[in-house]
Amino acid sequence: MSLFHLAWQNFMMHVRRYGALILSLAFTIFIFFNFENLEYSGSLGGLSADNLEKIKMLIDVVKVVLVCFMVSMIAYASHVFLKSQKKEFGVYVFLGLTSGRISILYMIENLMVGIVSILAGILCGTLFSYLFSMIFVKISSLGIAADFSISWRAVVETCLLFFLIYGLITLWGMRSIQKSSVKDLLSASRQNEKVNDSSRFLILKAIIGCAILFTGYYFAIKDGGMDVLGNAMIATVCVILGTYLIFGGFLPFLLQTMQNNKRFLLSHRRLLWVNNLVFRMKQNYRSYAMVSILLICAVTALGCGFTLNHRIEAIQQYSMQYDVQILSLDPNAEAYFNERLPEQEMRTIVPVAEKNEQLFVPYSSVSSFDISEPKENECILLSKRILLSLYTDPTHNSTELEGRKLTCIEDVRTAVLGFMQDKMEVPVYVINDSLFDQVFPQNERLYLYNYKFEGDEPNIEISTEDPMVVGIFQMDENNDSYVWLNTIFTFCVFLFIVFLIAACSILFIKQYNDSFEEIEAYRLLQKIGVDRKVLKHSIIMECSFQFGLDFLIMCISSYFSLMALSKVAGDPLGSVFVISNLIILLFMILCDLICIKAVKNTLLSKRIA
Repeated sequence: MSLFHLAWQNFMMHVRRYGALILSLAFTIFIFFNFENLEYSGSLGGLSADNLEKIKMLIDVVKVVLVCFMVSMIAYASHVFLKSQKKEFGVYVFLGLTSGRISILYMIENLMVGIVSILAGILCGTLFSYLFSMIFVKISSLGIAADFSISWRAVVETCLLFFLIYGLITLWGMRSIQKSSVKDLLSASRQNEKVNDSSRFLILKAIIGCAILFTGYYFAIKDGGMDVLGNAMIATVCVILGTYLIFGGFLPFLLQTMQNNKRFLLSHRRLLWVNNLVFRMKQNYRSYAMVSILLICAVTALGCGFTLNHRIEAIQQYSMQYDVQILSLDPNAEAYFNERLPEQEMRTIVPVAEKNEQLFVPYSSVSSFDISEPKENECILLSKRILLSLYTDPTHNSTELEGRKLTCIEDVRTAVLGFMQDKMEVPVYVINDSLFDQVFPQNERLYLYNYKFEGDEPNIEISTEDPMVVGIFQMDENNDSYVWLNTIFTFCVFLFIVFLIAACSILFIKQYNDSFEEIEAYRLLQKIGVDRKVLKHSIIMECSFQFGLDFLIMCISSYFSLMALSKVAGDPLGSVFVISNLIILLFMILCDLICIKAVKNTLLSKRIA
């Protein structure tokens, strides 16, 4: 029998085990290919050159994230499957195959998995490319019609990149096989992975993990001012390290305590599933930590999407709040402007004063907006259009007026003064009315007349040549320079889906693959008369424990990650936390049920007399 024929037999025999890996890889290739196709096929040809260039830049960023995920996913899955295959490879040694030929056999089998994954991903990507483009354009509100077009460059680059990653990881697996002895090959798949550390060491490890994790939470919600970016990096590192230590310390301690408590262990049919978890804990806790971190990334990605989408709407509001804004020196020019402007839905007048290259407006003129009233020694900054601020402490915007220090109590990032707030090159502050009247006499003030018209395209008969006009700001309905920002939300949603599927795939792959190593044990248990209901209960508890534990840890950490985002963005994200966690919970329950059914079919497929 040739190596190719043997590899084909192995592949067909293990195709059920490879299912989750092929599905997750094919989905990632599907997403990656469609982003490549969006970039190179001309599907977004209706956009302006500037917007198209910026969208392509965002696509490149997303592709880098997908590549990093693909590397980690393939490396993890290859390690899991290689470990389960080593016993089989050890048998081949006794049949006369050298380690070199076994590694080639492994390479051929891996190549088959890669070919099926890439073909499934590219084929589905091609079939659904037009639908993908339509969904992308619709969610992103690009205002164009997506074209159906397939780029051969996208096909070639996707295939080359995937096989480069897959080939390098396969070579690493071949090297591992060649370095393994026969004993290592035969015992690898059933090696006892129980964590043998003492209880004191595990408790210490858990305490250190909790301390590091809570340090990360502290830096995540800390008002950092200029240091907010550094705080975010510290929080990220601490959460990853703390999560790893908690899973590596507290979880083994908890399960070993459960195992040593015979009364607890023997009641409610806990013996089998607790012992199984303890037996494979060394590898399992790493998988749990990886899944938990991926789920936190998924929630954070979705939170970023909602945050940035809200900020984009706020940015667009600067140019949509008023149709025309007129600066004038005359406080009584309202009647003059009303005669020369179309019928209005809304009009307001805001006094404005300048001092030391700063603009000031009284609180009473903007009190209809949701901002606090400043005291005489306080002020509020009206920010320009920004996606995210690197400041979380408004006091850094404090200023002076006539030798009096004004403490900034709020940084308002929504449109209050429309165009003027965004277009002025100097900061604009809201101050107390009495302070404004005290510092700025009538002859030092400008007056901002704001108008919103009933018609779609008003005919404006006023220009800067008018003696009553100092400056004029007018809405440009054809301005599409910020259309590209709408795609950020779409990218974040796709990343949320990819991370979620990746996390559940890792749990499924690990549990389903381990179940094949338990077939003989479960057959023996059935032979000695253990009730199938007990075995089914054990399978349900073992699978659900792993999914439930990761969901619990993810909920806690994702709450603090969204709090950090909320501070940076200045927007509450409580609804995002609830929505994202509900989606993840429903998806994990579905995956848990599928995993339970798959493991049951593997372990209890035949009745043993």
